[in-house]
Amino acid sequence: MDNILALIYSSEFNPADYGELCKVRPDYMLPFAGRYRIIDFTLSNLTNYDISNVILYAGNKMRSTLDHIGDGRSWELNRRRGGLTINPPNYDIINPTEIETYFDTIRAFENNNAEYVFITNPMYINKVDIGDAKERLKIEGRDALIFTKKTEDKDGFFLNRKIINSSEDGKPISAGLNLGTSDEFDLFAGSIIIKREIFLRVLRYAEEKNSITTMLTAIFEFPEDLDVGFYRIDNQLEIIMDTYSFFDANLKLLDREYFNNLFYKDGLVYTKSKDEPSTSYTKDSKVKNSLVANGAIIDGVVENSVIFRGVSVKKGAVIKNSVIFQDSVIGEESILNFVIAEKGTQIGKNVKLFGNRSHPYVSSKNEILEEWSY
Repeated sequence: MDNILALIYSSEFNPADYGELCKVRPDYMLPFAGRYRIIDFTLSNLTNYDISNVILYAGNKMRSTLDHIGDGRSWELNRRRGGLTINPPNYDIINPTEIETYFDTIRAFENNNAEYVFITNPMYINKVDIGDAKERLKIEGRDALIFTKKTEDKDGFFLNRKIINSSEDGKPISAGLNLGTSDEFDLFAGSIIIKREIFLRVLRYAEEKNSITTMLTAIFEFPEDLDVGFYRIDNQLEIIMDTYSFFDANLKLLDREYFNNLFYKDGLVYTKSKDEPSTSYTKDSKVKNSLVANGAIIDGVVENSVIFRGVSVKKGAVIKNSVIFQDSVIGEESILNFVIAEKGTQIGKNVKLFGNRSHPYVSSKNEILEEWSY
């Protein structure tokens, strides 16, 4: 789809809400499902719909972005024309808003021949049908479509998530937060498709106002009467906005149906390939209901957990309800329950680490933990 320019922007959520997990990487580079990164879903979805004109706003801590994504060849985005552009931050602007970030690259939008702009936040993990949305926008003659999921939430699981309010005639009119006052609402799915000319007008207006920070708000506050509609999705949607939601999303993958829907339905998910040997299981190992990546060596007990590449679980170690990042070592006779072990964590013999489902224990990258109870 040469007539779509895709913008990937992820600074909606506060990095502090991820704790240790985002001290060394941007949120979209969080490891996921044993061998992937969260950004893989967005890049794969764009590739599956043949969108090759992509700008990724990388923000700070770019090292992991450049290492994992590079020129985008794993997603066939290394093109001579278009392809993937990783836009570094402008350090002259302190804590830029979404509007300021886009306006800083406005020349790229003005010089682009794309008819539409697709804006997406990778922290909303889903596979939206971009092709169908573009056709809807064209056929209905609208200026923009807001992607949402009609959600029933009597238990309050989606509290403080962004929702889209509608008028009596069913048109989107504003964005807000779910405070639990309604059991059913339109949950924002993290994406917008908009005509490029309209996008530029809205962007210039928002920059002039200097009080509007997001494109979503700018669309609703634009003084001209824009024709904005809903594009409601019905597939899997995960919103990774803090440590808890990240941990919960990983453990949900242990449900086979959920995993298959997320990874295989509506297109495959691609990632950077690595040459790793098969997982090694010794005679003393015991693995139950877990996701274990290649290159791991399991000599202990693993239950209801996600184990990344290159992890070593020593003899007698017990891991339950945990997410263990790449190249971590879990020492002999250690016990972990509701733990996120950062990349390269070295856990010694007889170490006891305990958290709970809503507040998992999180180690630091390359942290060394010796015998003690935490």
